[in-house]
Amino acid sequence: MRIAGLTALAAGALILPATLAPAASAEVEDITIYAWGNSEMPVACDYVGANCTVMARMFGADYALPATVTINGSELTSPERLDYPDRQRSAIRGTWRPPAKGTYTIVATQGSSTKTLVVEVTGDPQLGSGSAGLPSGSS
Repeated sequence: MRIAGLTALAAGALILPATLAPAASAEVEDITIYAWGNSEMPVACDYVGANCTVMARMFGADYALPATVTINGSELTSPERLDYPDRQRSAIRGTWRPPAKGTYTIVATQGSSTKTLVVEVTGDPQLGSGSAGLPSGSS
């Protein structure tokens, strides 16, 4: 009985430091994606060949930790890192041109924080989706 008690005590002693260790405080806030329309207004990035801007924003005391953005597993083309130290925020921005109709999963990761955005590309090249950038569905 004494050995079981010591084993439980030792196991508890090993767990305690892990729970007291400071956690990294960096978090992916959100992911946005848009294309520019003819009227210089952002529109939905839902057609093949659209010149889309993808941005992932991060925040927290560890905002400067390395971060990545991938689309269906491939890294974002020419990512640009933006840091705002006075606000403990950062962002990664890059461009993407949907190569074909289909579903694309955008994943932003910083430390142990991850956010995902799923984009449906349904429109043909140059024709767009016909939505003129307006959201579809109901709220």
